[in-house]
Amino acid sequence: MSKVYALHRLEPVSRRGDPGQGLAAPVHDPLWGLARQRQFGELAGEDTGSPVQAALRIRTDPLDAWRPSGADELLPYDADGQVLEAVVAGESAAPAHSLRDRVDAGRRLRATLPPALVDDLRAAFPLLGQGPPTRFVERAAALYPDGLAVATAVRGAGSQPEDLATALGTTVARASASRLALEDFGGWCQTTFGTGPSAWVASRLERRFDLASGGQAVLTAPAHTREDVEAWDLELTEAANALRLDPLAATERWVRRIPTRLRFPGMPNDRFWEFEDAQLALHRIDAATHDLARLALVEFSSVYGNDWFTFPVPVGYGSVATIPEVVVRDTFGGHEVVSVAQDDQWSMFVPAGPPGGHPHLVVPSVTVSPLRGQVVEEVRFVRDELANLVWGVEAVVTDEAGEVHDLVAEYTARVGVAAQLPSDAELLYRLMTDVPDHWVPFVPVRVDDAARGVDLVEAVLPRPDTWGVMVLTAPRSSILRELRGQRVPEEEVGSTGVTVRRRWSLARSADGGRHTWVSRSVSTGRGEGSSGLAFDVALDVRGQ
Repeated sequence: MSKVYALHRLEPVSRRGDPGQGLAAPVHDPLWGLARQRQFGELAGEDTGSPVQAALRIRTDPLDAWRPSGADELLPYDADGQVLEAVVAGESAAPAHSLRDRVDAGRRLRATLPPALVDDLRAAFPLLGQGPPTRFVERAAALYPDGLAVATAVRGAGSQPEDLATALGTTVARASASRLALEDFGGWCQTTFGTGPSAWVASRLERRFDLASGGQAVLTAPAHTREDVEAWDLELTEAANALRLDPLAATERWVRRIPTRLRFPGMPNDRFWEFEDAQLALHRIDAATHDLARLALVEFSSVYGNDWFTFPVPVGYGSVATIPEVVVRDTFGGHEVVSVAQDDQWSMFVPAGPPGGHPHLVVPSVTVSPLRGQVVEEVRFVRDELANLVWGVEAVVTDEAGEVHDLVAEYTARVGVAAQLPSDAELLYRLMTDVPDHWVPFVPVRVDDAARGVDLVEAVLPRPDTWGVMVLTAPRSSILRELRGQRVPEEEVGSTGVTVRRRWSLARSADGGRHTWVSRSVSTGRGEGSSGLAFDVALDVRGQ
């Protein structure tokens, strides 16, 4: 009596490390292929049901507030009318608010407020430039007030109409009639020019902020360094454990969906011995025994691919969703409760958080394809092992007038031809070699007497002026100005270096509003550098 063995799963095994030959499964006899299909049970029916419906309960909590990490007060946040990246990362384009910023803010005031109120503000907050007044300053002062000064006065005014009128130097009637417009203007200045609280941590070269729902901070960004905010930048806090649903509560509304098989380009057919499309060549996969990620993808697609189903989950943007379980009904009418996999070591699509907490699906209200402007500031932190220093190289800065300067190009153009030496000179003695003035040194200092770690502290390097007098120069970028007097942990600047950039961005919020802001981004540098700094050296100049 013959026996037929039905195998539930076929897993290709490669003894030589190349799975291509096993995945190709070459067949020279069609009749033999039919026999193999019968042997593997592909021609026999199975008493297993396929999922036809998935029911789930979902709780959605909107994100309605934010704050810099460590702050006590929560600030309002509107996912429809604001851009998250602009709210948490907006700042000024220059180290101090430039004349261009104050003119742009005044131009917005003139476009949104009544002319009589604008005239009062122009008299109380005149535009003043540094140095002798230029034609630009004179014409701007005749039309616009100092918009940033007005925003500061609005933010510091009390809640009474008399307080606002006194702070703005106008009448109570005019201030009361435009109070909402003035408050909206203050919020716009906070985002566009960074007049509000900042989430940037200068000593760590990163951004830290919290997102709240219902008065509790449920998400935190412990080390945000990019221009965009995505779900993987956020982590759950202890307060997020309160966002939960009771298991199988009868009073909750159920959401029902129809699941479909998971398909993706390049996925093989469900049956192993079924002829594949000519566009798919599994045997051409180039993988070795150490290519674990590639081998795992091949195994998933060829062995477990037909075990996965997918269905949409209704989740609004700018919210945190909680799904305690899913109830699946199959073709035979059976119901199976799929609970959350409580695995603290591994998970997918779930932010990191405290152990033992409920998993949540976080969908932040992020921008889609924002427009990026030119870089207004760039500082490169590089290690100089020969000088035993870390340098902050200011490549691009913005001055007080709002003009962008390429310091590398300016220094190259400014350095003249080397001085002519006597024809019989053999050695050139230098007390200290020259270092470009846009290179700012950071010296190592001990953390404390007991520890062996070191921190980096910004220092000053004397440089000769045009008369040969040694002078001290101050950094021109806001990134290095903020680090003056602070300790930067040594691990923040690795051997590859760190590059910090600031540039303008423009995007639209969900309600169609246009928002502009300046934000920072931190990326990996280009490697170690050399300043050529040396003391008490004699250079061989023979033949020069």
